[in-house]
Amino acid sequence: MKPTKSDRRLWHRLEGYSFHERPLTRSLVDRLVEETGHSVDVCYTLVEEYRRYMYLAGSSSEPLSPSPIVDLVWRMHAEDKKAYYDDFCPRILGRTLYRPEGEAAPLPLQDDPDYVRTLEYYAQEFGRPQVQYWPDPDYTLERLSHFVFWMIAFAAFVLAAVFSSLIFAAFGFAVVLSILFLRWKLSSLPLSNQSFEGK
Repeated sequence: MKPTKSDRRLWHRLEGYSFHERPLTRSLVDRLVEETGHSVDVCYTLVEEYRRYMYLAGSSSEPLSPSPIVDLVWRMHAEDKKAYYDDFCPRILGRTLYRPEGEAAPLPLQDDPDYVRTLEYYAQEFGRPQVQYWPDPDYTLERLSHFVFWMIAFAAFVLAAVFSSLIFAAFGFAVVLSILFLRWKLSSLPLSNQSFEGK
């Protein structure tokens, strides 16, 4: 079943809004490419995830919190004060959404009830969010799966040594390669590449 929008008018206005032209002084996609180093395609997706977050925040009476990568897009948009405060908020959202500022460190995602609520609303409105843009606050399962994979590889190498078997050795090697590949692949996703934070 395809999720339906609870506030169709707001979503229609957001769909019609361009984050690439006036009144913005500069395209959000161009700024993201420059600041994060991600490809144009990834940056377009980030802007679309930001559009979705703005829909959720604009249609909810409860406080919500974006993921770190979506918050970066929000920061960039809000820095263009005329485009954000004088045009986007009143004309598209119908109210002003202020991005939280301050010296306090943000809560870890697993301890932030606003972020957990955001994920729940996202799932209701758009379906399950993509983890590279909206990480699951519960990292326990991910850590457990890494541990299990390493134990399987270790067991395969032990069996290869005990039975002098190339099959077990090849299997262990394949598991290690899979772990390393997945780590590399996940580290290249937008959410894991946090070198741009604090700019």
